Amino acid sequence: MEQLSVAMQNYLETIFSLSKAGHGVRVSDVASHLGVSKASVNNAINVLADLGYVSREKYQEIYLTGLGKTTAELLEGNHSILKTLFVDVLGVSPEIADKDACAIEHIISKETIFKIRQHLSSSSHIRKKN
Repeated sequence: MEQLSVAMQNYLETIFSLSKAGHGVRVSDVASHLGVSKASVNNAINVLADLGYVSREKYQEIYLTGLGKTTAELLEGNHSILKTLFVDVLGVSPEIADKDACAIEHIISKETIFKIRQHLSSSSHIRKKN
């Protein structure tokens, strides 16, 4: 994942989010979700495909590869852990927590995420989710 820029990570997460129903994702959907041009999405998809994160045929839907799905799940997990820390422990509003988590998830170390996860799992500050 270190080889992916923040922008590429955002594209990967967006594809993951839009494809949760098990369908492929269209370039236009990614562009609309991120507020970028279709040309930008096509360029990003070419990079992600060359690195083995997505597959697609020209003018077809985009699909995550195993590597792409695993990486996107890791990014989403980092985001979730950070947002939980900010909201449940620090009392940050969910909207601000979401924006901050999105910015930090791309640069935070595995060690720090692991320590936060440990803290949250042993902390009485966290509301139990059923």
